[in-house]
Amino acid sequence: MIENFPFPTCPMGRPHEAYDRRRTTEPTGRVRLPSGDVVVLTTRHDDAVAVLSDPRFSRELFYEGAPRMYEGFSFTDVPGLLISTDPPAHTRLRKLLAGTFTPRKIELWRPRVRAIATGLLEAAGDEFDFVSSFAFPLPVRVICDILGVEVDIERVAHWSNALLSSSGLSVDDKLLAGMEFHVYVADLVARHRDDPGDGVLASLILARDEDDRLSEEELVQQAMGLLLAGYETTGSLLCRAIVRLLDDGWERLVERPGLIPAAVEELLRVEFPGDSTPIRVALEDVELPSGGVVAKGEGVIVSYLGANNDPAVFDEPELMRFDREGPVQHLAFSRGIHYCLGANLARMELQEALAVLTERAPGLAVAGEVPWTDGSQIFRPARVPVRVG
Repeated sequence: MIENFPFPTCPMGRPHEAYDRRRTTEPTGRVRLPSGDVVVLTTRHDDAVAVLSDPRFSRELFYEGAPRMYEGFSFTDVPGLLISTDPPAHTRLRKLLAGTFTPRKIELWRPRVRAIATGLLEAAGDEFDFVSSFAFPLPVRVICDILGVEVDIERVAHWSNALLSSSGLSVDDKLLAGMEFHVYVADLVARHRDDPGDGVLASLILARDEDDRLSEEELVQQAMGLLLAGYETTGSLLCRAIVRLLDDGWERLVERPGLIPAAVEELLRVEFPGDSTPIRVALEDVELPSGGVVAKGEGVIVSYLGANNDPAVFDEPELMRFDREGPVQHLAFSRGIHYCLGANLARMELQEALAVLTERAPGLAVAGEVPWTDGSQIFRPARVPVRVG
């Protein structure tokens, strides 16, 4: 029998037992998506890396009958986004965008990110909701500062929730949210054309490769992607991270702040808020390392939860350990040509958030019930009441 995917959510976002079972018995077995489409699901780390790195898997799913996670509109499958293009279009866009998020440029923003985090913590008081007072205001203010724009945070949050909803909203509602978001960002870009300032949006407006540059529509699409990713994913991960740390590991970070970079990598592995990568389609028959074959035209989904908890790669994967050695192996930022453009920013932002919290609120503790979200592609705490102590 073909199982339904995504699998049911487990308490605290822990992996469903199906991942361990399928990793052993059917690492490239088929699953049925909410749309009704049947695709291959990879649960092993080596298969995941192979799919993410192989140019024989396409992200351009704009043809009639292409597999979809949910029926109708999906933001990750919008034509023109970096995440939904293949070479040569992807190569061109990536080359134009890559210079805006280099490690050197992101490091220049570290003091500003620390100042934003400090200000949010000071304004929150002795007891507050970590989600609404810190975890989400931080990334949206950071991405707006870095882009060099001001946005209506509540409206961006509304559009983000709608575009990532997996239930409760009609296709028309999602399309409307997408169109409203597009119009809003298009207006931001237009207003910065004549006076771009010195943020990343200005860099995108000025970006060129010889005589080539981003078109108006490409600018809008990439800015939308950056706002959505810079807001939702980082905020959700920070919510999950604080709940996990206050249950296990907080005292270690308070006593040894030098562990924070390692803690961030481990949190990216165990607390990444999404369950899977966007669907890819095989351009030809492809055999994966585990021996499974993805047939030409067949869809495949890489499970982050499966790969990031693979005991063949991570010793005691169920544990959050700050002493893992060797190169970074988790797949939170993907691999291959679609490796996350904002990885350097996300890492720095999470590091600075934890640095400020451990330094200025070492007695931080959960102060009530922590409900979790339901009905979204992102699974995270809906509210985290905390007290500074």
